[in-house]
Amino acid sequence: MIEKTLESKILYKGRFLDFVEDQVEIENSGGIVAPRQYFTHPGGVCVIPVLDSEYIVLIKQFRTPVGEIIYEFPAGKKDAGEEPLATAMRELKEETGFTAETWEDKGFIYPCPGYCTEKLHLFLARDLACGEDNPDEGEIVETSIVKLKDAFQMVNDGQIRDAKTICGLFYLSVNN
Repeated sequence: MIEKTLESKILYKGRFLDFVEDQVEIENSGGIVAPRQYFTHPGGVCVIPVLDSEYIVLIKQFRTPVGEIIYEFPAGKKDAGEEPLATAMRELKEETGFTAETWEDKGFIYPCPGYCTEKLHLFLARDLACGEDNPDEGEIVETSIVKLKDAFQMVNDGQIRDAKTICGLFYLSVNN
């Protein structure tokens, strides 16, 4: 089941994603060597902003790879050397204008472990204060205040299809 990397090469070097191909030897397979292709990613965060016991903060934005406007929790990639909490604080402010007094680290998930190294840290943000957003250049986001029960229904209705957001909502469903 374990694979040992014999060789690794970058097939394409991007702005922050690289496309890599490894040659791996599969343990207990009699020496089978197989290729594995994947993207490397610097890691990121997903913020679960809770206004109170009834309301959460979501954003809406157009996602080019799927060609749709997606409801999701605020999220973003870590900058080089940046700690996950600092990324979470930055992304919440940039995308929604909110800041949080209370932060709770809720671990991490692998959003796409079959083809990407991304490690996505989840943070619960409470005691929110409203402010002015400051999205990255070229990033157009709209903040939505949503009842938590409505967000669960939006998952059931297919209006929320973003995996990190569904994970964050699952966390809220079992911890509230």
